[in-house]
Amino acid sequence: MTVSDQNQPRVVVLVPSISAHRLSDARTWLTAMRDAGFDTRVVANGATAYMESQRLLLHAMGTGSNPGFARSINSALEQVEGWDWLLLLNDDVDVEEGAAQAIRDALRDAEVAGTGVVFLGTEPDRPLPGTWGVFTSLSLLSAVRSHFPHAARRDLSRTYRSFSAVAISASAWSLVGGLDRRYVFCYEDADFIRRYRGLGGAEPLRVDAGFSHQKSASTGQHIAGVLPAIAYSADTYLRAVGVGCFRASAVVILALVVRSALTPFAGARIGQHLRGIARSIRCIVLRHEPSLPTYDQL
Repeated sequence: MTVSDQNQPRVVVLVPSISAHRLSDARTWLTAMRDAGFDTRVVANGATAYMESQRLLLHAMGTGSNPGFARSINSALEQVEGWDWLLLLNDDVDVEEGAAQAIRDALRDAEVAGTGVVFLGTEPDRPLPGTWGVFTSLSLLSAVRSHFPHAARRDLSRTYRSFSAVAISASAWSLVGGLDRRYVFCYEDADFIRRYRGLGGAEPLRVDAGFSHQKSASTGQHIAGVLPAIAYSADTYLRAVGVGCFRASAVVILALVVRSALTPFAGARIGQHLRGIARSIRCIVLRHEPSLPTYDQL
């Protein structure tokens, strides 16, 4: 290791995945990250993803289960020692050549600015969801609204970006206490940023470091199993931001009822979608935590 390498912060890259196909497509940039000196690891939440990681000679962290994003990332990071920055990347991001150097530059800028969170992609800022935001997202009304022009929000202190491409410093991670394990799937990124700001964290930096992300098709493919986890996490998030238990559950159930009318316009198969809605309502009524599709099914 050279002196210049020793002066670089240690960056650990965690890429959660359930898809062998997407890992195969991502091989070029995954190996480029590794070759650039980043400790790059695939967090395999599906058996096929684990086997593909091994076939591609990538550092695979097989969980043997599919506990969801927050829990798998927390568990994986507990096995890494002495890191300075965590880089979370979706397995379906598009990565431009030169991204590794752009990341290094962005982390230096973040340290100068005193912030512990850097959004590295080109996704638009989203408002941190409140009751209405959760309702419109879960009901699919926000997807309908996106087809109509509306004024852009300008108050960045009330927004966040998804964690499809984000860097988080060790100090920021420690400040917040990591991702909240109560979230099965979804809302863990919004909740992390909400708590980070609430604890006095400096405003996240937004940098185009060569990452772009399209909406994943995985949720639609596994809608019957994934939607209950999303609904349960929505209920959990509303409670976390101070909405009463009864009202939180009522908002989620009403959103699911509205969603049932919009299923013909969604990408998932209608029968599977309606089955997912029924399972979601049952989980909310019983306050029963659902399971994601199992490790061996993926």
